[in-house]
Amino acid sequence: MNWNEIYIKNKRLDDIFFEKFKNDEKMFEKNCIELIVEIAEFANESRCFKYWSNKSMKKEEALEELADCIMVCLYFYNYLNIDEVKIKTYDFSSDILICLNDVFKLSTLLIDNVNEKIVIKIFSYLIYIGSLVNLEEKEIYEACLRKIEKQEKRLEEGY
Repeated sequence: MNWNEIYIKNKRLDDIFFEKFKNDEKMFEKNCIELIVEIAEFANESRCFKYWSNKSMKKEEALEELADCIMVCLYFYNYLNIDEVKIKTYDFSSDILICLNDVFKLSTLLIDNVNEKIVIKIFSYLIYIGSLVNLEEKEIYEACLRKIEKQEKRLEEGY
């Protein structure tokens, strides 16, 4: 997957939002919270922690939420002027609960210590976590493309 294509498209959207909300002094802080919320929404859709329920995950909803996570993560790539999207291989656990807790912890660090290492690890975690719930990278990529199209349409409509 060419994640740089997604990044470039998302960067164009970010730049529109940066211009539109250039006087919002809390944009960074809001995006820190947004990332945590989106990760929580994905966890909810994955149903991985819902031991009391026997309903299965709805794939499309989980893909959409994971795409939201990735798009917000790419905001931080843009914020830091990182040139390209990198997916690194880490020794991540195969236990999704451990992974989700780790990515939550990393996300909370951004508010006080936004840096390339953390952002790349979060992005890598998100792709990996998708695989733990049987979402293929190609599906995640395509969900991100759909998310961008949806945002572009919203902007055209004055959202």
